[in-house]
Amino acid sequence: MEMTSTQRLILANQYKLMGLLEPESKAKYSRLETIVKGGFARELKELDQEFSNISLEECQTVLDTLEMYKALHVSYNNLSDKTTVTPHRLQFVGYCAVREKKYLSYLRFITGVEGKYQEFMRCEHGCDSQTPMWDKYIKMLDEWRNCPHGYHLSIQEIQNILNA
Repeated sequence: MEMTSTQRLILANQYKLMGLLEPESKAKYSRLETIVKGGFARELKELDQEFSNISLEECQTVLDTLEMYKALHVSYNNLSDKTTVTPHRLQFVGYCAVREKKYLSYLRFITGVEGKYQEFMRCEHGCDSQTPMWDKYIKMLDEWRNCPHGYHLSIQEIQNILNA
C-alpha cells in the first residue's frame, strides 16, 4: 500500500482515535497505528487486504445471482406440483467468507445496507457458505439465461438450474 506522509499521519490518527473509542480493541488499533507510522511495507500489505476491489462485472454477477434466486422462488411458489424440488434446495447459501470475501461483502451490502432481496435471504452463518460458490452460481446463471421465461420457470427448468 503506497501512502503519502500526510495520508499515513491521517490514518495513524484514525487508528489512535479508534483505540480510544473502542477500548476493547485498543491493542489492535495501537498495532495498526505503529505499522502506519513506521511505514512497515510488509505489514502495510497486510492492511491492504482489508480493502476489497470488486469490479462492475463482479457486482453485476452478484446482483444477477440474487435476481436468479428471486426468479427461482417466484417460479417455485407458482407451481402446483412441487414434489420433485424441496424448498431447502432453493435456499441461497451465499459466498465463502475466506475465498470469496469481496462477493460476500457486496452481498451483505446489498441485502443489509440497501435492504434488497430480503424475501429469500435466510442463509445461515451470515451467508458464509463456507465453501466457494462463485463458479457454481456462474453455471446456474448460464442455465437460467437459457430459459425463455426467466420468472415463470417450469419444475424441470428449476431442477436444471439447481443441478448446473
